[in-house]
Amino acid sequence: MGVVGAWETRDRRWRVEVGGVGAIAWYRLIGPDGDARNLPSLSALSAALGAAGLDLAELREAHGVDTAA
Repeated sequence: MGVVGAWETRDRRWRVEVGGVGAIAWYRLIGPDGDARNLPSLSALSAALGAAGLDLAELREAHGVDTAA
Protein backbone atom coordinates (compact mmCIF):
# COMPACT_ATOMS: atom_id res chain seq x y z
CA MET A 1 0.00 0.00 0.00
CA GLY A 2 1.16 3.56 -0.63
CA VAL A 3 1.28 6.63 1.53
CA VAL A 4 -1.89 7.15 3.57
CA GLY A 5 -0.89 10.36 5.33
CA ALA A 6 1.90 12.85 5.79
CA TRP A 7 3.07 15.53 8.18
CA GLU A 8 5.68 18.22 7.76
CA THR A 9 7.38 21.03 9.62
CA ARG A 10 6.04 24.57 9.10
CA ASP A 11 8.99 25.41 6.87
CA ARG A 12 8.43 22.14 4.92
CA ARG A 13 12.07 21.17 5.33
CA TRP A 14 11.16 17.93 7.10
CA ARG A 15 8.39 15.53 6.09
CA VAL A 16 7.03 12.30 7.55
CA GLU A 17 5.03 9.95 5.36
CA VAL A 18 2.95 7.13 6.83
CA GLY A 19 1.81 4.01 5.08
CA GLY A 20 0.91 0.48 5.89
CA VAL A 21 -1.23 -2.56 5.41
CA GLY A 22 -3.76 -3.55 8.07
CA ALA A 23 -2.21 -3.15 11.50
CA ILE A 24 1.33 -2.86 10.08
CA ALA A 25 2.49 0.73 9.67
CA TRP A 26 5.70 2.21 8.36
CA TYR A 27 7.13 5.72 8.57
CA ARG A 28 9.43 7.53 6.16
CA LEU A 29 11.36 10.56 7.39
CA ILE A 30 12.52 12.86 4.60
CA GLY A 31 15.05 15.53 5.53
CA PRO A 32 15.99 18.85 3.97
CA ASP A 33 18.64 17.23 1.77
CA GLY A 34 16.05 14.84 0.28
CA ASP A 35 17.47 11.77 1.99
CA ALA A 36 14.78 9.41 3.29
CA ARG A 37 14.91 7.01 6.23
CA ASN A 38 12.38 4.21 6.52
CA LEU A 39 11.43 3.60 10.14
CA PRO A 40 9.53 0.59 11.50
CA SER A 41 7.75 2.21 14.46
CA LEU A 42 6.50 5.42 15.97
CA SER A 43 9.15 5.19 18.68
CA ALA A 44 11.88 4.90 16.02
CA LEU A 45 10.40 7.92 14.23
CA SER A 46 10.33 9.90 17.46
CA ALA A 47 13.97 9.01 18.16
CA ALA A 48 15.05 9.99 14.62
CA LEU A 49 13.21 13.31 14.90
CA GLY A 50 14.83 13.92 18.30
CA ALA A 51 18.28 13.27 16.83
CA ALA A 52 17.50 15.96 14.23
CA GLY A 53 16.42 18.40 16.95
CA LEU A 54 12.71 18.04 16.20
CA ASP A 55 9.64 16.81 18.08
CA LEU A 56 6.49 15.12 16.79
CA ALA A 57 4.52 18.09 18.14
CA GLU A 58 6.25 20.36 15.60
CA LEU A 59 4.69 18.52 12.65
CA ARG A 60 1.45 19.51 10.95
CA GLU A 61 -0.64 17.67 8.40
CA ALA A 62 0.69 17.98 4.88
CA HIS A 63 -1.82 18.67 2.13
CA GLY A 64 -1.76 17.22 -1.33
CA VAL A 65 -0.58 13.76 -0.26
CA ASP A 66 -0.45 11.24 -3.08
CA THR A 67 -2.21 8.20 -1.62
CA ALA A 68 -2.21 6.13 -4.81
CA ALA A 69 -1.21 2.54 -4.14
